[in-house]
Amino acid sequence: RGSGCTRVPLSTSPFIAMLALLASGSTALTVGVAPSTARSTRAVSQPAMSSSDRCAVWVVGCGVPKRGMGWYHAKQVIEGDVPNAAVTAVVEPWFLGAGADSPPGKAFAEWAEAMKEKGVAFCDSVDAVPVAEGERTLALISGRTAD
Repeated sequence: RGSGCTRVPLSTSPFIAMLALLASGSTALTVGVAPSTARSTRAVSQPAMSSSDRCAVWVVGCGVPKRGMGWYHAKQVIEGDVPNAAVTAVVEPWFLGAGADSPPGKAFAEWAEAMKEKGVAFCDSVDAVPVAEGERTLALISGRTAD
């Protein structure tokens, strides 16, 4: 890993590679092969992040767990696929509002409870997201075409 450069494994998806670059604040991205003993980026130890190195990620329009692309991208960041990024908030107006009592809304609520234990805030609007002064933040907006 060079100065000002973020390295990601060759098998990394383009989305994760782009998000890793944005989250790191680097000016260059190096794509390479992970060590042969590693099966995924989660198996490769990452250096501990200081709060100044971290990029807060807000997932806006998360969708249904195990079905929505916003949920999947949140899962990728939460599981450590993006070095220096951390999901700090999920904005989901439908499942935290009128859709809360629907079967998908109940699945969302169950997932949200588990993620709150990891420090993720759940909000029904962007205006309700707690903002940390001076923290780098990336809003990942995911919605359906019809929205």
